[in-house]
Amino acid sequence: MTGDRRPVPATPRPPTEPPPGGAGSDEARIVREASAESGTVLLTLTGSFGVSTVSRLHEALTDARHERATYTVLDLARVTFGDSSFLHELLSAHFSHRNLLLVGPIPRQLHHLFLRTGTLRLFTVLPDRARIGLA
Repeated sequence: MTGDRRPVPATPRPPTEPPPGGAGSDEARIVREASAESGTVLLTLTGSFGVSTVSRLHEALTDARHERATYTVLDLARVTFGDSSFLHELLSAHFSHRNLLLVGPIPRQLHHLFLRTGTLRLFTVLPDRARIGLA
């Protein structure tokens, strides 16, 4: 029959999974740790930080800024993924906190993100906590 316009059933697609180590691969967590140094806020970040989870980092950094911390230290060694929204939050913190320190070792994916965007030079990055007496 000519002109038969019955809808063609869609071919089912297999569910997509996030790439290993990519967005959504594990939950973003932020733990505020006690610091022996007065005026230092130490935040340990773990997991994947993207559009849907970066608000957690924003809240933690806002709290630190309201406390007028002398140093805000972000331990990034256990971050498995960070996207442009994560980078945006780090850049905002860089310009709004008196002394923002990033502590590593910085994961390969984040290091690559910083290099590709030319932002690595903006941050004070320390190879590990021992460099600032937080081992």
